[in-house]
Amino acid sequence: MPVRATRRSLLLSAPLAALAAATACGSQETGTTTGSAGTAAAAGAEGTFPVTVEHALGSTTVEAAPERIVTWGWGSQDVLWALGLQPVGVPEITYGGEDGAYPWWEGHHDPSVTTSIGASETGEVPFEKVAELAPDLVLAVNSGLTEQDWTTLTRIAPTVAYPDQPWQTTWQDQARLIGRAVGKEQEAEDLVAEAEADLTERAAANPQLEGKSFAYVYATSAGLSVYLPGDSRVDTLHGLGLVDAPGVTALAESSGEFYVEVAKERVRELDSDVLVGYGDISLEELRADPVYATMPAVANGAVVWLTDPNLIAATSTTLLNLPWQMDRLVPQLADAATAADAAA
Repeated sequence: MPVRATRRSLLLSAPLAALAAATACGSQETGTTTGSAGTAAAAGAEGTFPVTVEHALGSTTVEAAPERIVTWGWGSQDVLWALGLQPVGVPEITYGGEDGAYPWWEGHHDPSVTTSIGASETGEVPFEKVAELAPDLVLAVNSGLTEQDWTTLTRIAPTVAYPDQPWQTTWQDQARLIGRAVGKEQEAEDLVAEAEADLTERAAANPQLEGKSFAYVYATSAGLSVYLPGDSRVDTLHGLGLVDAPGVTALAESSGEFYVEVAKERVRELDSDVLVGYGDISLEELRADPVYATMPAVANGAVVWLTDPNLIAATSTTLLNLPWQMDRLVPQLADAATAADAAA
């Protein structure tokens, strides 16, 4: 994911979600799957095919246990690896990573098996590269596929898109939809439950986080882009006990996007106990700026300013990156919450 491209693509990339990553709220069941009569398949002990998955762009039937899966968008390959499956094609890493892989891919990613096919955040699906891999399933459950993209991909292989809005699929729903499509529905559900229990344990171990208001932003010298509830960067922090700043809630009520741009003169509308962010300016520049310095979290030293591209990317949560992300993020959040308490 490019660090500089369009402002929107960075927001996506920087954890995609669109930019690399966004979501439909919570872990609501927006996609449905029903299995029809058929023989047991080798995708897993529970897998019975064919299975039909409903999503925002249509209905997709997977006739048999898939053996050659291509992923598109953000995070689907992480779910496959967590389920013990190897995709043959995945999006190219253009933000963070090293040697074409993220650190949480260690022990899962095998470049001799899995080919990089292009950058998802560009919005241009590499149809020819997908076709060359001869997939029997394409997973794009957290992506920006258009209806035309989906129609074209379905001529190559059955394709599962997002359950509701582009780039707005929760990591929980992503895991569940993929689990259904590959015949590992219960295993995916169990992994989601384990991950949510881990979040709960981390929250209990850091009670200072409970009820603290926050905003997660991308900053420049001219203003902020604010991630909204429904984006995994935001929703994951809810799982730790943090709550949206009132200004973030107000923005979400009038937007269907995963982020909103806020002009610099309006940043006090985002007052919060804790500020989480990254961007084109450093923490030192943020503190020195006469406007940003008036924000309570900045004035109180209750800021978590992310500079590691891998951690920034990981905050667009996936089933696989959640423990890696939390090990690094929670201590910083706890320090910021303690600073907010000290200033109260």
